[in-house]
Amino acid sequence: MELPESLDLHVEGHLSTADAERQRKSAQAVLDRFVSQPGVILGDEVGMGKTFVALAVAAAHVVQKPSKAVVIMVPMGVLKKWSRDGETFRKACLHSEEDRRRFRVGIAETGSDFLKLLDVGAAGRANVIVLAHGALNRKLADRWIKLAVLQAAVKGKVGAANLRERIARFAHLILWSGGQGGQKKDLILTLLNSDPQDWKEILVANEALQAADDEPVPRVILDALQAIDLSEVFSKVVELLPERHSAHFKVRIRRAQKALNDAQDGVLPKIWRQILGHMHLSLPLLILDEAHRVRNGGTQLASLLSGAQEDLDAVKGQLSGHFDRMLFLTATPFQLGHSELHNVLVRFNAINWSSVRAPSMNRASFNSTIDALHETLDKMQLATDRLEHAWKRLLPLDIAEAEHAWGASWWDDGLGLACAIGTGSNARVNAVRASFGKARSAVKAAEALLQPWVLRNARSMHLPVPYQLVARRLRIEGGAVIEELSGTAPVKGGGIKVSPENALPFLIAARMSTLEGGRRIFTDSIASSFEAMLDTHREDVQEDGCAVVGGVPPDRGSWYEARLRAYSLDMGSKDGTSHPKVKATVDLAMSLWRKGEKVLIFCHYRQTGAALHRFLSEAMLREIDLRACEQLRCSSEEAVAQMRKTADLFDRDKGGAREVSAILDELWADYEALGNPLVRESIFDTLLRFLRTPTFLVRFENLSASDRVEGWVGELFERQDASGMTLEVVVRQFLAFLGNRSSDDDRFAYLDALKRIQTGTHAGPEAAGSFDDDEADEGVRTRLVANVRRVYGKTRDETRERIALAFNTPFYPEILIASSVMAEGVDLHLNCRHVIHHDLDWNPSSLEQRTGRIDRLGAKAERSGQSIRVYLPYVEGCQDEKLFRVVMDRERWFGVVMGAEKGISRVLQPSAWEIEQINNAVPVPIPLVQALKLSLGA
Repeated sequence: MELPESLDLHVEGHLSTADAERQRKSAQAVLDRFVSQPGVILGDEVGMGKTFVALAVAAAHVVQKPSKAVVIMVPMGVLKKWSRDGETFRKACLHSEEDRRRFRVGIAETGSDFLKLLDVGAAGRANVIVLAHGALNRKLADRWIKLAVLQAAVKGKVGAANLRERIARFAHLILWSGGQGGQKKDLILTLLNSDPQDWKEILVANEALQAADDEPVPRVILDALQAIDLSEVFSKVVELLPERHSAHFKVRIRRAQKALNDAQDGVLPKIWRQILGHMHLSLPLLILDEAHRVRNGGTQLASLLSGAQEDLDAVKGQLSGHFDRMLFLTATPFQLGHSELHNVLVRFNAINWSSVRAPSMNRASFNSTIDALHETLDKMQLATDRLEHAWKRLLPLDIAEAEHAWGASWWDDGLGLACAIGTGSNARVNAVRASFGKARSAVKAAEALLQPWVLRNARSMHLPVPYQLVARRLRIEGGAVIEELSGTAPVKGGGIKVSPENALPFLIAARMSTLEGGRRIFTDSIASSFEAMLDTHREDVQEDGCAVVGGVPPDRGSWYEARLRAYSLDMGSKDGTSHPKVKATVDLAMSLWRKGEKVLIFCHYRQTGAALHRFLSEAMLREIDLRACEQLRCSSEEAVAQMRKTADLFDRDKGGAREVSAILDELWADYEALGNPLVRESIFDTLLRFLRTPTFLVRFENLSASDRVEGWVGELFERQDASGMTLEVVVRQFLAFLGNRSSDDDRFAYLDALKRIQTGTHAGPEAAGSFDDDEADEGVRTRLVANVRRVYGKTRDETRERIALAFNTPFYPEILIASSVMAEGVDLHLNCRHVIHHDLDWNPSSLEQRTGRIDRLGAKAERSGQSIRVYLPYVEGCQDEKLFRVVMDRERWFGVVMGAEKGISRVLQPSAWEIEQINNAVPVPIPLVQALKLSLGA
């Protein structure tokens, strides 16, 4: 199968020609491998455009056979993003109107949505269906399908007419949860007395459906209801329905509701599983995003792809046997253990092996091939483990001795043999040399067997043309963060130092960690923030204010903790930013903001996020006041009044707004897709709102200017940020993104997010109506500014998506504080190239996922020719520094060792012994790691 002739993945201003060619080559490589194989894993590094490669593979199928749907299963949180990307792909990458017409995207949040999209009678039927993970495991909620189940259950029963009357009378209570009143009884009865294939016509006539809607009950469900046993529905639900209102009416209705809908014992979940088991689908391709989630066979997602088909009356294997091929997407295939990678690969067993389109490789051959691969990966794991163990026994003097004897690449003897240095031979060095040779041989053997199954491209270490000499990333570690702020030369290897003024909490925490049972106390959280430390162990505090923590006897542990809490609370009340790492993060973010840069901050602890939100807001308010007063040489009150006057110049009837309109008028002509007056009005309004904010004015406008002659707004548009990009360039690139790359849905999502994002100040929880209240902690009285935003676990999905979209524009917000909920599946790269990992993670792939939010194709770094800057602040001399050493060591070894088979220590917190071993080990050289990396590119 070939890619569509009209396909062109190169999008000007978003994707370089080289990247587009790589993506096309990868997509064709997948299609070529499909000839003989049931599936392929696409494991490109984070941010390299796996989505568009997958969509290109999907297009190859649906353009040739538009009657067959491709299914793309994705996490619920990125369902809409995939849908928008699908529309963008259709608009920007398919250059034939016929191909665009054939490529139609639909989304399915539930199993019933999925079956409706597959129904032969679906209106404008989608042939690229984006299906949420877990959709097929959710309970049946569609009211028309539930009504069809009840109708089928009473069909042929004695007194069926009376039973249908009772169902119609009480349907609004057991099916609609009371949402529909008795006035719908006649409609329900009409449906119950009609063939479900006629329901759409009836519902449209009664204005309960639109003519463009899908059939209310898909054909596959009607067929399944003919084949499955519905006696339990009749005995447990229909017979419970009352004849009339009585003293026990409410009790019987509640029993009927429970018998029908209960997740554990209800009959509908069982019926739904049987319906899925009777699906007879024949579809060309399943694309599974975040495929590493099927590494554990016990998960619901993995069970859907079980190759065993004998148990189709359960959820297990419901997608088995329905697809000709499978494409799995994951950015972390080698952060899995090799047995877990094997578990992912065996999911390909769930294709339809009996199809006329089955691969040339048969099922038995596939299983024997994957078993042989597993055995080879076992050997590779053992060989690389031995190399790691041998390396970690080295001493610094051993390295000097080896380099003197064999040079910089002393570990590579070229033969994989242990060669003696002479009579004073060093056994530790020889063990490394021998282990390296064997590991390299094992890696090459595994590489040969993996290449057909795993396609993985690595990003260049440099930016694309014309900035190919610029490093793609620069990493600033530990104390170098502060040194960068001060402009001094960075000193490598040191962390942020604890000053004498705030040393006491760290000393107390260190003492407590030596007490019996006290290792976990404060050692992690105190390095994040004082607030996190206090919150993490709040549950251990007794009513009298003392604590019994982690098994530490009260006469020792609680005495220390009580004083630690008292001291930290006192410090927080005086100056919360006195915590060394919090202060470094706040100072760094503010420094970048002053230069016009956006900043992404990741932290682990909820209270740390809240503290950073608060401190950054206060710092920004102080900065606004200070700069305004300095420029205007007046009091704060007078400065506020003067800034308001300047902001008023951007009112629609004032000169500032007219000049903005004139600048935009010169740009519209380049973007035909932005010709809609409503779209232009929305962009114009957004730009005015942004220009009139105090945070913009104090940085880019001369507030002291008494006379603003014509052209003063043009000067604003020429001011540069630290990336060397003017406001005019940034706005032009945003218009190009909306006009050339975005679909109508994508464009609407971005403009709606900007329209709804706040640009003012929030004065605590009592003003939550004007600000997103799920960002402010209850009981905290503080002022928050709208261009500093926070997203964490309790942030509503709608708010989270809106903030992410707005951050990806040139406008508000400008600083985003995020937890792990923003670490996957989110684009934050278009206007940000600075990320601060305030809290690290034991797993280096988690850090890579976070950084990948701003390191993506078409990122600001690529357009500005300036490196992505990755900040890793850590506090010296405590658990924070140990965590940094461990994660940096793991980052390198992860390039060699495929995950962890000895428990899960490589991805979770290691033991104290392992931490000390790593801290004392000689760092493994990058050239050694590069020499052992698997090469699996297209």
